[in-house]
Amino acid sequence: MKTPLLQTLATTATLILLTACQPESPEPEAPQPDPEEAAVVAAVTQLFDAMRAGDSEMARAVFHPDARLGRAGENGISFSPADGFIESIGRPRDVVYDEPIWDWTVQIDGRLAHMWTKYAFYLGDDFSHCGEESFQMYKSDTGWQITQLIDTSRREDCFYPPGREPTGETEEPEPEN
Repeated sequence: MKTPLLQTLATTATLILLTACQPESPEPEAPQPDPEEAAVVAAVTQLFDAMRAGDSEMARAVFHPDARLGRAGENGISFSPADGFIESIGRPRDVVYDEPIWDWTVQIDGRLAHMWTKYAFYLGDDFSHCGEESFQMYKSDTGWQITQLIDTSRREDCFYPPGREPTGETEEPEPEN
């Protein structure tokens, strides 16, 4: 006859052995990216690639024909057709328009999508301004198109894309002899 202490020890030992002999659980699979979300991000990214390349037609391909731009500021909001902006992308210039984006969120419902992102704008390597952008998009038969782009713009209290934070260093003037 087993004593309660021996019975408890035997049960505990059995449980430990059974647990130790279990095959390892496979690592949970990383969630697969949503192809529709990737397509929305790709359309927005194409706009910024077009800006860096100075290619109006590349930019035009991701805008709906009736698209408009908006700027939300301290004194309200203003809108304009996107055509002028698209044309300006292709005008000859001496510096690259570089607008990195990061930290975005995407929402999709059927043919409607919204992308919100942080951005910083550079003229060549020189920081110009920062803000947040809101893209409203429509999925046409040819893919996702920007129907409206609204942003904020500021030069103070900015955030910077990873790897492009200002160093805060300034060059000291050469001492005069």
